[in-house]
Amino acid sequence: MPSGDQYDECRAADGTVRPAWKSLISSLDDLGPAGISKASHEIERLVRESGANFQFADIIKRSARPWKLAAIPLVLDAQKWQLLEAGLQQRVRLLEAILGDLLGEQKLLKAKVLPAELLSANHNYYRVYHELPQTKLRLDVTATDLARDKDGTWWVTGDRTRAPSGLGYALENRIITSRVFQKLLRGNNVVRVASFFSALRQHLNSLAAGSPENPRVAILTPGQHSYRYIEDAYLARYLGYTMVQGRDLAVRGGKLNLKTLGGLLPIDVLCRHISDRKSDPLELNPSSQQGATGLLQTIRSGNVAVANSIGSTLAQMPALMPFLPAASKFLFGEEPSLPSIGTYWCGGQSERAFVLEHLDELILRPAFYVSSEPPISPDEMTAAEKSDLVDQIKAQPHNFVAQHRPSRSSTPVWHEGKLESWHVALRSFQVQTADGVEVMPGGLARVSPDPRTLDQSPTSGRLGLDCWIANDKPVDHEVTLLKQSHAPINLVRGGAEMPSRVGESLFWLGRSAERSESIARLLRATLIRIAGETQLEDIVELPRMVAALAALGQLEPDHAIAGLGEKLPSLEKVLPESLFDAEKLGGLLAGIRDMGEKAMSVHDRVSLDAYRIIKKIGDHLVRDNHSDATDIAAVINRLDGIITDLQAFSGLVIESMTRTHGWRFLQLGRRIERAYQTAELLSAMLVNPIEDESPVLESVLQTTDSMMTYRSRYLLQMQPTAVIDLLVNDETNPRSIMYQLLMIDQHVRELPSDHHEVGLGPDEKMARKLLHCVTMDDPAELSHANARGVRVSLNELLTKLTNELPDLSDAITARYLIHTGATVELTGRIDPIASRPGSAGSGAIIPKLPNVE
Repeated sequence: MPSGDQYDECRAADGTVRPAWKSLISSLDDLGPAGISKASHEIERLVRESGANFQFADIIKRSARPWKLAAIPLVLDAQKWQLLEAGLQQRVRLLEAILGDLLGEQKLLKAKVLPAELLSANHNYYRVYHELPQTKLRLDVTATDLARDKDGTWWVTGDRTRAPSGLGYALENRIITSRVFQKLLRGNNVVRVASFFSALRQHLNSLAAGSPENPRVAILTPGQHSYRYIEDAYLARYLGYTMVQGRDLAVRGGKLNLKTLGGLLPIDVLCRHISDRKSDPLELNPSSQQGATGLLQTIRSGNVAVANSIGSTLAQMPALMPFLPAASKFLFGEEPSLPSIGTYWCGGQSERAFVLEHLDELILRPAFYVSSEPPISPDEMTAAEKSDLVDQIKAQPHNFVAQHRPSRSSTPVWHEGKLESWHVALRSFQVQTADGVEVMPGGLARVSPDPRTLDQSPTSGRLGLDCWIANDKPVDHEVTLLKQSHAPINLVRGGAEMPSRVGESLFWLGRSAERSESIARLLRATLIRIAGETQLEDIVELPRMVAALAALGQLEPDHAIAGLGEKLPSLEKVLPESLFDAEKLGGLLAGIRDMGEKAMSVHDRVSLDAYRIIKKIGDHLVRDNHSDATDIAAVINRLDGIITDLQAFSGLVIESMTRTHGWRFLQLGRRIERAYQTAELLSAMLVNPIEDESPVLESVLQTTDSMMTYRSRYLLQMQPTAVIDLLVNDETNPRSIMYQLLMIDQHVRELPSDHHEVGLGPDEKMARKLLHCVTMDDPAELSHANARGVRVSLNELLTKLTNELPDLSDAITARYLIHTGATVELTGRIDPIASRPGSAGSGAIIPKLPNVE
């Protein structure tokens, strides 16, 4: 906890509440502990449901948000903020000038204001940075990490000039807090942040060549496994931009293009959230897959604007900080009004001597790059570790900077039902435009009882806070990000402009959702029978259901082999445990995990309601009570919830998704998977009939959710011909194979096609042939069993479907999605490598992936 000599943001040294806090403290007193706790729980709920916080509990092992959002904001006085704002603006202009000089005339190096080693010894510097043309500003969006000293002075602890993270979380903090404390915001005259994001969007739009009225701006994210992916998706949704990954981009004719289903669309402005050296594998890091091959040439051609500019990482290197005052004096004839924390570059002889002499009083960082790792703390090292560190500094002194550990102010935090005082760190954000530098009013605040955990950012800290700039007079509440354009707008119907990668992810999202539902229904039907009063050996349909579960990957195949199953653990034990088994690569947990992965990959394309449903589905498989693994009734209840929520997801897709190509790909995934799953089920259950087939037929109807339809037509009469007709040939039954093939045929015909192509495409031909095959089959013939007790015609049809549906999936992939990655080769078997969590094809038709170096 903070000691008494720390600067208290809320109270003065005599204990009185600071003016900016008076209204808030009064309101909190009126709320009382119960009211604050209620608001805190509401904030927790909104954070869980927020589009910037989607995560899959324990199903997907990823922390989407590094810390929770606290209820009580950090409040700063508007007049004092203006002084800090002026210092931040001056610092941005200084960093812009230094970067321009380093990549231009290099007067600072020639005059020895900056040591030449800042470039010559810097592995993050590429000569090509120096050669890129620059007609506009290099630093469009920047961030500054701040700490407040004991006397209330603000110190800069670090700069972020490449692609600062945290802006989306700061926005999310404000949106959530304003929903819970709307009256408090107005009562405290809190300055709004919408004007900052409006300025950001106007500036990015203005970067387009010729300043078109409606430029295509894309946010380039490192990918869904990056810590900043969710934040990028949140920002893209809020700003109305397209979020892209490297494989969505193609350089053609000196222009940067977005690869879409309808062809290539030129990108005017690229808001880059990947590192400089990964931006172009042709001229920079050849192993990078995050950028676009040939991007630097498009910049030279002036056909795309990139924000921030390539090479901007040089302005954030910690080794630059000690030289900022001298550089400011040299370039502008003025001292920086906002000081940096004491920083020493070990490449200087006297500085190195000082660092080695005061090692225990300092922390050390890499000199040339910003690291997400915590700084080195010599005072926490053993004697041997410290000796090794000294040797490293002496051997490569230019690679280290040392800093004084910042003193951090404290602020009130509501934690576990009471007010506590925690240390605070603040990250401010700036957008530099042609008219000047606009600072976001507030920023991203993080708090922790241990100040050392705040020395790394932005993922450190225990709690996040909204930051309020409180004015002494009412502020404008009507600022909005959405400004009306006076120019006429061309009305369009979207779809063909969708990136092919998005179509691929939606296709597999549909596959995974349908696969999960099929397994859940069959598993539930099986467990219901096991939980009944009938002895297992008397349940005649049970061996067929176990065989079907084994075919889908939910059970080990040995359970379906007569004689072997008796030597294995009992079904009463194995089946409930299989629900939570992460090692079942083709099982229910894998399918639901893959749903989450695919939804994550199109985060900016799926509604928040859909995310909430998917998260809820995943929550059913978080085993918070280990006794559930042996409690069949509890497992059945969980399966009830999973199936209900999967149906809700399906209904949301039907009722809420615009009928664009994205919706068609998702539907194609569902229909192909459902047809395949039904064919597999019927093959396991009906090809080899038993003498009394009624229980088997009933289990098939229950598993396919077709019992009600069957009963309404045939009452209690259970006949195989009628069941096969309903599940294979009936075009009115949305669960039948015929219905799936009709929908597949319709959807592939509606996908974009080459106007020069004559006749049907290969995918259309396959879909039409399968549809014709099922249309021409007769239910009576399919249900007929030969003298050996085999339904030969049914077996031939189902074998054809399970063999050719994967080929149809391949054909769709090859025609529309091939340029987004490796070809997905589909087989009808469980492939333990291809079906691993997060792979492109965790589904019943498992993709076989090629070797990738």
